Amino acid sequence: MYQFRDQSILPADFILAQNFLYQTPHTHLARLLQNIFMSFKPQPERRRLLKTLAASALAPRLAIAGSPTDPDVVIIGAGVAGLEAARTLTEQGISFILIDANDRIGGRVHTNHSIFDVPFDTHAHWMRASPDNPLISHARTNGFDVYKDPGRVEYFVGQRKVTSNELADLRQTDALFNSRIKRSALGNVNGPDDNARTALGKDFFTKPWGYTVASEYGVWDMAQDSKDWSPNSWWNSLDATNWFCTQGYGAVVADYGRNIPVSLRTGASKIDWGGPDVVVTTLTGTIRARAAILTVSAGVLAADRIRFSPALPVQKQQAIHDIDMALMNYIGLLFKKDIFGFGRDTYVYQQQNDETGVGYLTNTHDSYLTYGYVGGSQAKALERESMETAVTYGLDGLKSMLGNDIEKQLVKGFATACGQVPLFGGAYSSVRPGKTAARRQLGATLADKLFFSGEATHLSQPSTVNGGLERGRATALQATAYLKRVS
Repeated sequence: MYQFRDQSILPADFILAQNFLYQTPHTHLARLLQNIFMSFKPQPERRRLLKTLAASALAPRLAIAGSPTDPDVVIIGAGVAGLEAARTLTEQGISFILIDANDRIGGRVHTNHSIFDVPFDTHAHWMRASPDNPLISHARTNGFDVYKDPGRVEYFVGQRKVTSNELADLRQTDALFNSRIKRSALGNVNGPDDNARTALGKDFFTKPWGYTVASEYGVWDMAQDSKDWSPNSWWNSLDATNWFCTQGYGAVVADYGRNIPVSLRTGASKIDWGGPDVVVTTLTGTIRARAAILTVSAGVLAADRIRFSPALPVQKQQAIHDIDMALMNYIGLLFKKDIFGFGRDTYVYQQQNDETGVGYLTNTHDSYLTYGYVGGSQAKALERESMETAVTYGLDGLKSMLGNDIEKQLVKGFATACGQVPLFGGAYSSVRPGKTAARRQLGATLADKLFFSGEATHLSQPSTVNGGLERGRATALQATAYLKRVS
């Protein structure tokens, strides 16, 4: 029933995990990684490669096949922002080197096919169009099956579906939520009071559907408890239409970047931006370029996984601190049939009494795969537990609606743990209450040549793949303008 061996792991996300493993020995991720690394025996060819890599670390420069030895720009991170920056620089005739610490491109957009033998998006799943998304156009042009989210939602009270009167009450609660969040966002509320819990008021959570509505917008979307997300930031983000891709969002991004030259397993450990050029130190050598575009997550920056010389200005460091990495983890549950019988891609929510519950997207793409999603403090708590505990937690939520016999229909379960992946440090960025200016400060360029990119720096589409893509293009155009100005 529960599959926890090598074939169910996501090794592409854990390149830096060897060192991280022993810092977190009690997490289910660490246990799984330990099984992989302890059972892995390098072949002779592998040993020779490791020796070659170790020797190459002594070399002063890094040579990448298909990339210039003296690039105009070095792009750090081959997630969607880095890929779009590379595509844009190519259009502009600017030379570049693109590096990433992972052994694949795509960053936090990845589709795994080995866990369930059907596409499973381990990170981003919803394709947001606000109003457009070039990745949707790319998917259509290249034979992917993309379709608009049908928006079907079913609500339960215990083991029964809601009555019409209960549904009307829920809708009134939803309207009250939006009214109070709007009042807070437009009322110039600043500082610690700029949080959804305060904005909604204590009475909101005493209503029958208060916690359910708060969870829909909060832990199941913002990936934060209501006390930890900013109404100001949320209100000023663009609304969007959601789309799905049968083959997986990560598959689209991988195809989008398939022709871009990139050096994988090449993580940046230091960026020296104090001289006329930018010098990036990696495990296999150094790269000297006239400019750099940094697209790593806010979580990587906050963990100081990259050293800067000179140190980042105080304002930039404060911005990094003011942007949290929200946690949103998926509990994938593959069944033998459509367990609810609601058809494909149906959201199922049970009436909640707190913010620790699981939201569900059932029968995705008619594959019988259910995504259970858990965010905020509960996601963090589950990351400290075993894989089996996390999967059981998701399954128990379904049992509370469908009964215990539903377990007989379960084929396999798996749970992600994005906060335990050192390459990311979480799912996506979230501004701390009262710190909405942090995104602009994080995105500010240093010394005209060090550009900060990624979804965390987007002012109207943060926390989205589309936001990362747009910022990748924008920073590449800024770098192009700088290079032309100083040439």
